[in-house]
Amino acid sequence: MKVVTLDLPLPPSVNRAYYNVAGAGRRKASCYRQWEKQALKSMWPQKPVGGFPFFATGFDVHIAVPLTMRGDIDNRMKLTLDFLKKPAGIISDDRHAQGATISRADNITPGTCRITVYDTPSLPPSLAPERRG
Repeated sequence: MKVVTLDLPLPPSVNRAYYNVAGAGRRKASCYRQWEKQALKSMWPQKPVGGFPFFATGFDVHIAVPLTMRGDIDNRMKLTLDFLKKPAGIISDDRHAQGATISRADNITPGTCRITVYDTPSLPPSLAPERRG
């Protein structure tokens, strides 16, 4: 079973991560760009021997945030999943995740989060999403 666990800086809330540019759409806010740089920097010292595993399909992600973190915990999930795709390159795309969970934990240092990505078996046909097309 492939698994990787990373302790990273806590991402900003998705509510603060983007801003609108008239006629051009949404752009990453400076707090988001700064967090991505910090997360990449803290990720590399945790690199396992042989490199980080790559999860193309059939994986789950769990994110643990500090018990004392303010705000809604689900506001931290999108940025974390997007980071795992790019720039981290650990997952192919969060649309291939079988599941994603987030929880508060008393063993997580304030200002950080713990992310675990692991292989999951394929869903049985009775539980697999319907294919449309």
